[in-house]
Amino acid sequence: MNMMASDHWSALHRQLDALAEQLQRSDTQTPEQQADALAARSLQWAQSPGAACDATQEVLAFTLGDEIYALALPHIDAVIPLKQLTPLPGTPPFVRGIVNARGRVVSVLDLRVLFALPPRGLADRNHLVILRNTAMEFGLLADRILGVQMLAPNTLQTEQAGLSGLRRNLLQGISPQQWQVLDGDRLLNEPSLVVDDYD
Repeated sequence: MNMMASDHWSALHRQLDALAEQLQRSDTQTPEQQADALAARSLQWAQSPGAACDATQEVLAFTLGDEIYALALPHIDAVIPLKQLTPLPGTPPFVRGIVNARGRVVSVLDLRVLFALPPRGLADRNHLVILRNTAMEFGLLADRILGVQMLAPNTLQTEQAGLSGLRRNLLQGISPQQWQVLDGDRLLNEPSLVVDDYD
């Protein structure tokens, strides 16, 4: 019992030390950086076991221009700020390059190109939403991270009038808030996104 109490207090002290360090760092961060850090922390906490309702799922919402997209959390490995992007010559236009993400080289895909959205340059606010399964890993560019929300899959409108091709195939549906909910399984298993043999 004493050992358990000691472990509990040690863990609590570690959390307090980490919080103090974060507070100290936040003094040098811009409000935008603080908001990004909070969004990333929310995602991390949301991935821990919880009492989620069977009728809803947790999704990460993010923007691309004026549109809002969402992805279910089980498909997301991390959300990180885009710091340095290395272009890759000879790859399809939707591959913006590669980044070093926590010691791993990750391809960066641009949904704007895939979905034929109006082009936009890379800004300081861009983030990467890294998707991963046992066979595939890549990052999706996001303009802004809105955070983790609860969404009921049975409320999605699955008939997307006016959408066709890859965009329609990769969408799970449209939420009541008009978010375009991406299908993480289809994204990670879409053959046209594999560029290993691209000439």
